[in-house]
Amino acid sequence: MSNPGPDPSAPGGDPIPDVLYSFYEERPFVSCTRCGESLADFTEGYRISKNFKRGEVVMEYALCMPCLTRMLDEASEESKQRLAEFQTKHFRNVSGFEECALCVRTRGEVRDDEFGIVGVCQGDRMMDSALMCIDCMEAMQEILSEHTRKVWDKFREENFPGVPSDFEPFPSRPVPSLQE
Repeated sequence: MSNPGPDPSAPGGDPIPDVLYSFYEERPFVSCTRCGESLADFTEGYRISKNFKRGEVVMEYALCMPCLTRMLDEASEESKQRLAEFQTKHFRNVSGFEECALCVRTRGEVRDDEFGIVGVCQGDRMMDSALMCIDCMEAMQEILSEHTRKVWDKFREENFPGVPSDFEPFPSRPVPSLQE
């Protein structure tokens, strides 16, 4: 449910860093990529996701928490269970954009300078952040069910019409070994 603006009593967080601004619009994200509503209207916040390859933004989007929750609910039970097990096994409880939240790679060590970043935001503040290296993103992609992959494909087709149909930000390939 949304209201007129961010909760002024919410914890402070940090200002949203420029790296989480929309590269294509050259400004902070203002609306949810899925529903189009103003991100400032969601007191429960929103998540910004960006994928990079060799220093270039290859995909970016912002999802209000209700849309993010609905997308996660659309995933198969099999995928939800596998992802929960994967995160339980690998989650490192680190924040920021300098080291992978799931393995020991630093941003400078990731293959092809390819990684994803996420920021959990509320209003104009970032409450939490994480980086995932391409190897961990590919390992997570590999455990998704066909149904869940179709949910992602539908989201991509509906929201990124200029992206080629064969573009995969997380290409399928054998699961890489994660550094422990």
